[in-house]
Amino acid sequence: MSNNDKIDLYQNIWRKFTDGDDEALSSIYFEFFDILLNFGLKYTSDRFLVEDCIQNLFVSLLKNRQTQKNVINVRFYLSKALRNLMLYEQRKTKKLITVEEHRETDFTITYSIENSLIASETDEIRFHFLKLAIEDLTAHQREILYLKFNCGFNYNQISELMQISVESTRTLVYRTIKSIKDTFGNETHSNLIFFHVFHSFLNLSSD
Repeated sequence: MSNNDKIDLYQNIWRKFTDGDDEALSSIYFEFFDILLNFGLKYTSDRFLVEDCIQNLFVSLLKNRQTQKNVINVRFYLSKALRNLMLYEQRKTKKLITVEEHRETDFTITYSIENSLIASETDEIRFHFLKLAIEDLTAHQREILYLKFNCGFNYNQISELMQISVESTRTLVYRTIKSIKDTFGNETHSNLIFFHVFHSFLNLSSD
């Protein structure tokens, strides 16, 4: 199923939920729980906090069903709501005082490399080389890389999540990709190696 088909499917389920179908909300919960858990764990290592926020998020959805009509992308909507709820809870526990401080915290993005999917020892070296290059990025760069290529969010959505302008979002994506690509050198064959390994690398990532 394509991403567009999934979006349409989730929209239909969401409409059923807002029209009063509680089973539709259960379907959304089970469909997105693991996705939201992995998303939340990119911002904190506190699994209990993430799980509590997910539970509170769905309780809030149920209580405010009638205000949830205009949702186009359910995954983005839930991800943004979870991120905001986590920020609120972190402020309450004094782990995080302001959004600005949150932007300076570590953003963790973990990639797993399956040996069975690596064609040769050379490919394995390239994958680990790219992994090191990504780990050398700033927290902001790692976050935008994850939101863009793993979550598939567009520039407007990323702008909303990271609370920066769309122009700044585009610039940060460009500079992040350039930073990684420069690690491979500027020659044409090096660029081809980068794009091949980079996209394969992202396909093996956890989201």
